[in-house]
Amino acid sequence: MDKDLQRCLDLLKENDEIVRSNAESALLTVCQNILSHPNDKQFREVCLEDPIIEKLLPAIGAMECLFDIGFVEAADSLILPPEASLCKLLALENLLSENCSSRNNVIDNTAAYNLLPKTTDPLERALFTNIVHHFQSVFQYYENRLLQTKAKKLIPIAELEIATMNRMRELQERIKLSKENPETSNKTQFEENNIDVKELFLMELTHWFKYKFFTWVDSPRCSMCMGSCEMHKVVSSEDPRCSNVEIHKCTNCDAFVKFPRYNDPEPLLTLRRGRCGEWANVFMLFCCSLGYDSRFIWDKTDHVWIEVWSISEQRWIHVDPCEDVIDRPLMYEKGWNKKLNYVFAFSKDEVQDVTWRYTRDQPAVMKRRNLCSENNLLQFIESLNKYRQCSPNYSSSRRQYVIKRRVLELVELIRMPSDQMSDNDKSYQGRTTGSYKWRLARGEISQSSPGATYSWDISKYGETFHLCYSIVKDVYRVMDDDDRMIEEVSGWQNGVNEVQGGIFRKSESDWKMVYLARSPEAASGQVKWNFIITNPNLCVSTFHLRTVIAEYQGASVLWQLEAFFNNTEPSKSLVFSINDCNNYSTDRLEGSTKLTLTATVRGGQGDCAWQHAQLFRQSLENKGDRSLIVNIQLKKR
Repeated sequence: MDKDLQRCLDLLKENDEIVRSNAESALLTVCQNILSHPNDKQFREVCLEDPIIEKLLPAIGAMECLFDIGFVEAADSLILPPEASLCKLLALENLLSENCSSRNNVIDNTAAYNLLPKTTDPLERALFTNIVHHFQSVFQYYENRLLQTKAKKLIPIAELEIATMNRMRELQERIKLSKENPETSNKTQFEENNIDVKELFLMELTHWFKYKFFTWVDSPRCSMCMGSCEMHKVVSSEDPRCSNVEIHKCTNCDAFVKFPRYNDPEPLLTLRRGRCGEWANVFMLFCCSLGYDSRFIWDKTDHVWIEVWSISEQRWIHVDPCEDVIDRPLMYEKGWNKKLNYVFAFSKDEVQDVTWRYTRDQPAVMKRRNLCSENNLLQFIESLNKYRQCSPNYSSSRRQYVIKRRVLELVELIRMPSDQMSDNDKSYQGRTTGSYKWRLARGEISQSSPGATYSWDISKYGETFHLCYSIVKDVYRVMDDDDRMIEEVSGWQNGVNEVQGGIFRKSESDWKMVYLARSPEAASGQVKWNFIITNPNLCVSTFHLRTVIAEYQGASVLWQLEAFFNNTEPSKSLVFSINDCNNYSTDRLEGSTKLTLTATVRGGQGDCAWQHAQLFRQSLENKGDRSLIVNIQLKKR
């Protein structure tokens, strides 16, 4: 090791335990941020007013460490120049990680159980005990420096940064085009200076986590014959890392298979499988290891996810890694048909009741919140927060920051549910992870047709309309003649006019494939896309379709095109069967003002018949897929 760096670390050891701990933690944060984002200027600069400096100044040797790894003084900050080597910084990060882990830099939160109020109501006590348990887990797992370092090594940061930059370029191009063509721009368009790179990276991280890192397991495969299993019973576990152990029984050879349900994310870094609890545990650890201010969300109706604090938007953003969904907090109530009651957030700083972010029906939720009085719940949460934020190693600057952040959140949460009524129920769909039978039993499948009644106004883009849909990214894009994106719509259901037969997006983690399929309970399913012309001076000239399908075991996917020639008389239409969806073109629609494209999936054999007719089947590795391409040429009347 470099002698100067060793001397600085030796000086650090001369400080009091709390001062040294705070300084080492601050130095470790600086090192990890730079190593995670080596080319990002904002992480190479530490302002003198930053809380990090407040932790470094009292510690002998702390500022010397910064200067030794290459930081130089600027007007009101310290900067690591671009040409500075990262070798020393990496060495310092490794040593600090070892020091923090050897000290077990995890707060002993067992005393929090002493804050449980005395109550004779077993339901109230069970709720409060669960709250303490989740609060304790934050320190036990997610703030463990050694575990964070281990998790971070598994994340392909360089690959995700490249994907982030590509996504940013697409957004910048979209913003540029919207400024050049304001008549075709989306009303929700944002400005270039509103793009947050960390949030774009979070999107890529969530997508990678779902499709490349973690695997959903309803029941494990039989270890004897590799047959399918079904749940048999649940038993307690002697392993402190597990909440319980599920015993599954093979439907073929009757062998029993154990499936431990780990609370501890460390073994899951190797196993990489489970249900929502395991998914949220590991993803929370990943976010913390990357420096995101994160918190674990527990929904008492049996689901978990996380939230990440957005510095640019000054609010908590909902992230569900199981669904690859970000910032859709009403998804559970509107799409999954959940009857929410209590939703709590747990971070290293606090516990918060965040139920009101996830509902628009406050009166109904209040009727279901009957496990304890609201006043008792509030007092208990406040006692936990006071306990945490008044602990000896909790800095005053962090306390003030958390208080300000909490005020911002309270302002957001006190808005009345009617403020969210404009968010259309039909833009949400039911749960996609887990078997259909499992989701149906939990009541987490939407009863409404998602995304129905949407129509594409093709005339607002001029005389050419180019639409592409990617099943992998689950996004529609309207392109111009130079193949530049004009508009983007996320979610297959948000671009369709009608859905029948419970069509849903199926992702196969084992085969790494994704497609649209009908509900297992439906004999057939149907999807319709509507294309209308609102400009009275234009009509259809030619139509071109290219798409991909997969048919197995006698199943079929049928395509049909209906053209309407007079909007005032819907009966005046022609229907065409599309025999070759791989490359279909026609000029027989000339003069029409509305088109309806229909795909029907049907047939198949056995219990998996619903899977034998697949729309847009693609490999999850195919990032540039165009599963559906519709080109429509218009002309003047």
